[in-house]
Amino acid sequence: MEIERLDEADAVVVDREQADDQGVAPPETRDQQAYRAEYRATVEAVYTWDAAALELRQVWEAHETKWPSPDDADRDGDRSLNPEANSEVERGCGHIREIAENVITPAMRAIESEDSDRHLIGLEHHLKGTERLKEKVAAELEARPGLSAAQALASVPDAIRFTLCYSEESYLAGVTVALERLTACGFELAKPLKNSWEGDQYKGINTQWREPTTAQLFEVQFHTQASYEAKQLSHAAYERIRNPQTSDAELPELEDFQRKVCAKILIPPGAKDIAYLPRKDRDG
Repeated sequence: MEIERLDEADAVVVDREQADDQGVAPPETRDQQAYRAEYRATVEAVYTWDAAALELRQVWEAHETKWPSPDDADRDGDRSLNPEANSEVERGCGHIREIAENVITPAMRAIESEDSDRHLIGLEHHLKGTERLKEKVAAELEARPGLSAAQALASVPDAIRFTLCYSEESYLAGVTVALERLTACGFELAKPLKNSWEGDQYKGINTQWREPTTAQLFEVQFHTQASYEAKQLSHAAYERIRNPQTSDAELPELEDFQRKVCAKILIPPGAKDIAYLPRKDRDG
C-alpha cells in the first residue's frame, strides 16, 4: 500500500497578522530552514510509524501461525492460593481500588489537565485484574514463604498503573514537569526512574511511586503515541518471553520482533537523558 506523503510546502502558512489574530506564533519568526526540518521530521515520523505498524502486525500474525500459543497460558506456572490467602488478597484488592479511585486517580487527572499536550492513555486498564494479582502474590509467596498474602500484595508495584502520553516535541519538557508535579502532590519515588529509550526491546520511561499515607505503590509510564502503540503491539511477544512454557527455539524470534518494533519508534529530543531525583534528595 502506497501512502501519500506530505511535502513541507503543504504546511499551513500563517502570516504575522493572522498569527496575532489566532494567538499563535507565525512560522517565519523562526529560522525557515529549522522550521522546515522540524516539519518534515514530524510528518516523516508519523508516516514511518503508521506504515511500519501495519507491516509489523502482519509479521506478528505470521509468527503466531508458525508458533501456536503455549497450551499453558499461566505466566507464573501452576500456582494457587490457599482459601485464607485467597480471601486476604480479595480484601486487599478492594482496598487498592478505594485508594486508586479516591486518592491517586484524582491527582493524576489533575496533572493531566495542566497541559493540553499531555493525556492519560489506556486509563480503563489502570487497575490490574484480581486474578492476575493473585498469580503475582502466589509467585511471591513461593519465592519468599515468610511473607503473608497481604505483604506479598503490597509489594506488587503496578497494581495501579497510569500512562501519560506526549507528542515527540513536548516529551522532554512535559515529562520533566510531570515528575515534579507527582512529587508536589506528595507522592514518593519508590525506585529510581527507569529510562529505556536506548533499549532495543522497549522504549519509554517507567517510574514507581508510593502514596505515603497508605504506602500503596503505583506505576506511571511516560510514552509518545508511537511508543505506546509499540508497547501494545509487542505485548504478546513480551508475555511469551516471560512464559516458562515458551520454547528456547522461539525466544530469539520473539526478541527479534521486539527489536524490529523498537527500531521504528522516533526517539523524542532529549528523551535519552531524562533522569529524576526529587528535590529533597538533590538538596540532601
